[in-house]
This record gives sequence, C-alpha cells and structure tokens, in this order.
Amino acid sequence: MSENIIKNTHIYARKRHNEKGFYEFQTLNQHLNNVSYFASLFAKDINAQNLSKLIAILHDIGKASLNFQNYLIQDVGKRGDVIHALQGAIFSFFQDKKYGLLKEILSIIIYGHHNNLFDCCSLDGREVFFERVANRTLEDLSYEEVINNLDIDQIQNLLSQANDDLLNIINSISQIYKSKESAFFALGLLVKYFYSCLIDADRLDAYLFEIGEEYKEDDVDWSKLIDIFETNLAKLQSNSPISRIRQEISQKCLQAANKATGIYQLSVPTGGGKTYSSLRFALHHCKKYNKKRIIYVIPYLSIIEQTSKNIRSILDLKEQNDIILEHHSNIVLYDDDEKSELKKLSASRWDKPIIITTMVQFLESVMSSRAGKLRKLHNMANTVIIFDEIQSLPIKTIHIFNEIISFLSNICNSTILLCTATQPLLSGAPRNNLLLQEDCNLIGNTEEAFKKLNRTQLKICNEKDIDELSNFALEQAKQKGNCLVIMNTKKYARDLYNKIKEFNNEFKVFHLSTAMCSVHRFEVLNDIINSLNNKEKIICITTQLIEAGVDISFNCVIRSLAGLDSIAQAAGRCNRHGESPNPQDVYVVPLKNENLQNLKDIEIGKEVSARVIRENPDANLLSQDTIDKYYQYYFFNRKGEMDYVTKDGYIYNMASLNITGRGNYANARGKDYPYMLSQAFYTADTLFSVIDNKTESVVVYYKDSSSLINKLINRPKGLINKEILLTLRELSNYSVSL
Repeated sequence: MSENIIKNTHIYARKRHNEKGFYEFQTLNQHLNNVSYFASLFAKDINAQNLSKLIAILHDIGKASLNFQNYLIQDVGKRGDVIHALQGAIFSFFQDKKYGLLKEILSIIIYGHHNNLFDCCSLDGREVFFERVANRTLEDLSYEEVINNLDIDQIQNLLSQANDDLLNIINSISQIYKSKESAFFALGLLVKYFYSCLIDADRLDAYLFEIGEEYKEDDVDWSKLIDIFETNLAKLQSNSPISRIRQEISQKCLQAANKATGIYQLSVPTGGGKTYSSLRFALHHCKKYNKKRIIYVIPYLSIIEQTSKNIRSILDLKEQNDIILEHHSNIVLYDDDEKSELKKLSASRWDKPIIITTMVQFLESVMSSRAGKLRKLHNMANTVIIFDEIQSLPIKTIHIFNEIISFLSNICNSTILLCTATQPLLSGAPRNNLLLQEDCNLIGNTEEAFKKLNRTQLKICNEKDIDELSNFALEQAKQKGNCLVIMNTKKYARDLYNKIKEFNNEFKVFHLSTAMCSVHRFEVLNDIINSLNNKEKIICITTQLIEAGVDISFNCVIRSLAGLDSIAQAAGRCNRHGESPNPQDVYVVPLKNENLQNLKDIEIGKEVSARVIRENPDANLLSQDTIDKYYQYYFFNRKGEMDYVTKDGYIYNMASLNITGRGNYANARGKDYPYMLSQAFYTADTLFSVIDNKTESVVVYYKDSSSLINKLINRPKGLINKEILLTLRELSNYSVSL
C-alpha cells in the first residue's frame, strides 16, 4: 500500500540515534507501508497478499495518538506505558458482521503481536479472547483520536479484498480436509501463518531501520548448487555392488524430482545413500518448481554435526557460509522479549537456501504461540522439507505431525519427503489425516534394493545380564576383529563399557553417549572411524545415538532388544558398505532387569518386537511385511496416545475445535460458543514438548570451551556483536542436556 493510511504524515513510529548522536525518526506511514510490503510478500506463497497487508496496516495504528507521540519524541513515560497494540485489534473486531472470521483473525493476531497468541477460548470456557476485546475500556487508549487519524476508505477497500483472500483459502480447506477436526486444525495453523508474516515483517523493518539498511531478497541459484552437487556425487561413485545400488536409488530420486508438489515417502535401506539421494531430489525439485529452500529435519541433535558436514562437503561449502543454516535447540540465545538486542541480531528467520534442524525445533516452533518461535513459520511455505528417520517420530505427536505437514503441503505449497528404512504407517493412524499423494512412494517398489542391500543376518539370543553380555561381546570381537554394542540406556552403556575396560587388554574400547558434548562425541567418533580404517581391534559401546545418520561399519553388531525400527538401524552399522560378501551377524539380546520405565517408547517397542519374534520365529525380521506387522501392533497398542494426552486433555483437540472449551462455555452460559476460532493456542503451547523429560542445556568444560566462556564473560557489558554471536554458537557444541 503506497498511500498514507495515517492522515497526519508527521506521526512517528520509532526513533534511532544517528552517527552524530541525534535522533532520526521513522514516520508511522513509512513503518506501516514497509511492514505491509514485507507481510504481503511473505503471504504470496498462499495467495493471501491482501489479508497479510491488512493485518500489517492495522497492527500499529495505536501509535497515532498524542500520548504515544509524547512518549516517543519527548521521552514522556516508560516503555510499555502507552498501549498501542490493542487499538487495531478493537477496530478490527467491530467491523461489519459479514467479515466474521476475518475480524477474529485480525483481532487475535494484532492483539498478541508483541508477545504471543492467546487462547481464543480457555479450556474451562470462562475466558474468551473476543469477549476481552469487546469489553475493553477505551478511555486509556485514545481510541477515537486514533480512528480519526485513519483513512477509513482505504481500509474498507482492503477489508473487502482481504476477505476474498480468506474465503478462497477457506474454500480450499473445506475441499481438501475430510474431517471437521482436521479443517479446524488447519484453520489454527492459518492464523499462525499470518501471525508469522506480521511478526517477521514488523521485526525485520525495525531491524533494518535500526541499522540503516534496505531489504534485499536473494534468489537461490539452484542451478549452481546442482552443478556442484552432481560433480561431487559423480566422484563418489564406484563400480562396487553397493555403489551400483546406491546409484540406482539416486537416479530414481533424480527422475522423481519432476513429480508434483505433495507428500511422499522415500523408503531406502540403511546404507542406501538416503541423505544424498533425498538431497538430489530436493535440489532438482526446487529448480523445477521454483521452491524457496530445502529444510532438512533430523531426529536427534546428536547427529546434526555429521549431517551438516556431509551436506557441506557435497556442496563444497565452508563451515561458515551463506547457504546453510543450522538451527537447533541446544542453547537458547534469547528470551521472547522485544527489548533484547540479541534477538534482533540472532533470531533465525529461516531465510537461507538450506536449513538443517531437528524434529524438536520443527514441531515446537509450529506448535508454539510465541512470536519469536512462530516468526519462521511462513518461511516453511513453498519449500522442500525432508524428514530423515521419520520412524523416530514420538507416538504422541503423530496426529499433530500429520496435520502440520498436510497443511504445509496442501495449503502452503511445500513438498514433504518422509525418509526411513522402516517406514511407519503414519497414513494408517486412527484419524487418517496424512494427505499423501496417491502415488506416494517416491521411487516405486524398493523391495529388490532391500534384498540386494541385505548385508546382515539377525540372530536372536537368550536373555543376558551385564556380565554375560560383556563376555559375549569380547567373544564376538575376538572372532570378528571388532564389535559394536548398542544399549537402550546411558547407564547400561556406561556399566558395560567399564566392565569390558576392566577385564580386557586386547581391544581398544570406546564409549559414546549423549552425556558427552558434541565436540567430544565427534572426536571419539573420528577416533573410531580411524581405528576401523586401520583395521585395529576395537569394541564400541554406545547408546542409540549411533543408529541414525552415522556412516560407520563394524564386522559384528550386538543390539539390546528394542523396537524393530531400532534393530534395523543397528543392522545398518554392520557390513554397511558390503566389506564382506557374506552376510554378517547382528545379535539381538534381551537384557535381564533392564529398567525402561522412563523410556516408554523404547519399552513398548521392545515388548512389541518380542511379540513379533515370538509369533514369527522363522520370518525375516527386517522384511517390509514384518516391519508392517510390527507397526500395526505398535500403533494399535498406542492409538489412544496419538492426540498427545496431557493431564489437561488432548493437545490435538486444543489446537483444533477445542471441544472441551466450547462444551464448558455452553454448560456455564446455557448457549453455544458464538465464535469460529476457539483454539487454545497458548495452553497447547505450554503443554507441548517433543521430549517429555525437562532438561536444561549446560556448557561443560572441555578443551576450548574455557576460553570461549571467558571471552563471553569478559566482554564489555551489554556488547552484542557478530563475534559474540559466533562465540555463543561455538559454545553450543560444548553443551549437554541435563
């Protein structure tokens, strides 16, 4: 919107110090025009530029008052004393009745744009956001003064256009979604999407004004990245049987890049080159359909280093580059507070061509109600999102995850790729809410590839205690030259490591665990790889962190009994590159007195695996038929958990229709809940976490961390610059979760 929405062109939005120490001011019209331009640009991917523009135009109209101008220009009062976020919300709410849903969306987004989205309706039905807006006293808001400063004709015209945008999206939602619950979940995500557009636009304009720069949107040169990728991929290929199979899978992924935008599954055996094959698909798909970026989501923080290293290597990128952004939750650099200068500099907008993140970061960002976390949501539109090792998705999040990726694909034009060697039956979840493509298998039938890549044979052992397992591991290591032992718990891994170290002089013994910081783990992993390459006699004791994304190959693997998906991943660390022409042994060992009460997913997976083994004693446990049977049992036993159960109810329900809140409202007042939006955004956020146990990230003293900590502590008070941010980023590699 190029015209001035504020009649008085000398009303200001913010100020900054210039190089000479004097104040420079940004007019409110400049700010609203800038934010509306950015917000409409961000909403282009869902064809809702007018709606996003309207939200941006109205979000700060409360600054068009004498009280705010006195505060800004003459420093009268303190920050926060003069309310300016509510006027736009109230103005929106009292528009014509024909704009019913639009009014609700406008008001809740504008009202919460400084902090977070509120609950539309509380779970007990007592607190209703829209009643709070309708009943807000106007005396302290200079409301009439603000409204008199607006060009109402412009706003009315934009209201009509914005409503057309919204009706088109609602029509799409009604056609796409099979159930009312799914449609309302999508509606809640739509609110978050527009909230994201506003937050990013508002903070981006504030940041650019502060540093005196203009916005530059960089187009990604996918052709250049593809040329580098293809050149380096060709160098990795050989004429070995394993390499030929990987090339065949990779070529199929290249051909599949022409497929339409949608949700696909990529089932590739462990060791089948999944990372590079999926990346190849993504690069070519982005070029063909002009996608904005690739988002690579991995299950565990512990493997983000190797994934990043592999992708940088194939693309000839240095550790510090402008192409890849690593974003995970190991260290939180800032609070959700507009006063934080650190936030302005370090908040990730996810605007790089390639984002590497974790499932925790992905899900907790989308399920958040907070401005800082939701800021990146709009940058998930018109992208390719690769979910690696999707079988690791926590059972409690399945219905929520299905809704999120279905929304991102069907409403936001993103292509989703679900990658694994053991494809879980997500589409068979009770809500049937995963909107897969009809031909959802990206590369067709891979059964033959699984057979060709079968380099191991599973052997089920009798139950053993730690002493017996220690002796068994040493015995196998002596026969095979090396051995990898994967345990379910850090305690058992540590106990077994100490036991083998105590009674062994022949083998180098290594230990890997998430109790180590990533720098320590990476060093130990490199030592293990070097020892294997040098044909040294080694035994490695580890937790399941080694099962995903770690390219390593042992002659023998022992896995404590767990879910078949974990057993399959463990088997992928044995004879990985076909070093032996004969299948090598992978032993599955039930442990005596194993305490898994705090690891429910592992405990239930172990029980289901035992059932499958018991019922199918002669079956190939790694065949797709057996894996499907495992997931059928696993999902059936836990179907009641997939809506994410909490003491306060189901989070899925809170993020959708909020039947609980609507019902309590009706019971208390004797009438139906009168509004369209009832989602409990804030409550769902506070109750949602991907990982149950509450942990705190702490920095450990290991090697260079001491000097980095001192650099941070001894910096001039309040100094935040690029060097400090890089120091904080480096320190995240020296942290562990307690």
